[in-house]
Amino acid sequence: MPEAAAEESIAHQLSAFLWRTTLMLMLLTASYFVLPAGGPFDDPESAARAGCVLLALAGIAVVLRVQRRARRAGPSVWTRAETLLTALYVLILVFAVTYDRIASSSPDQFSGMENRTDALYFTVTTVATVGYGDIHAVSSPARLLVTAQMLLNLIYVGTALRVLSNLRGFGQAPAPHDGGTRP
Repeated sequence: MPEAAAEESIAHQLSAFLWRTTLMLMLLTASYFVLPAGGPFDDPESAARAGCVLLALAGIAVVLRVQRRARRAGPSVWTRAETLLTALYVLILVFAVTYDRIASSSPDQFSGMENRTDALYFTVTTVATVGYGDIHAVSSPARLLVTAQMLLNLIYVGTALRVLSNLRGFGQAPAPHDGGTRP
């Protein structure tokens, strides 16, 4: 019986992890695409977009609050993975917005970057180290920014490996403390 309860608990944790992570990614992606391209919010469309972004941010705040509650219950592999995925996606969106702003203001900085979807695509291919070559940095400042992203990606991967390597495993209880001192 205890094994069945443990399996049910793991299934519940996995389900909660998937729902929270999916919701967070959807809200962040919606915010990215409806975020006004820049300038004042004097026209109704920009104001509506800003409202959508605020609504998505409120949803993100709710998800973060749920995550915080889950962390208080004890750090688990699920909450750490959730935090790592959210941090990675926020990093991706920050660079995508930056690339989009640069390409919009100076189209000669990147070859093939036409819109936000292109900026997000370029950012994800850079994170994934695929680099198809259809969109690429042309100018030195753009190349420096892409290089900075690659370095941050390496730092992120190292940090993620460190965080995950400190975990015992999915659904395992912490090792019992024997009361002794460490050598």
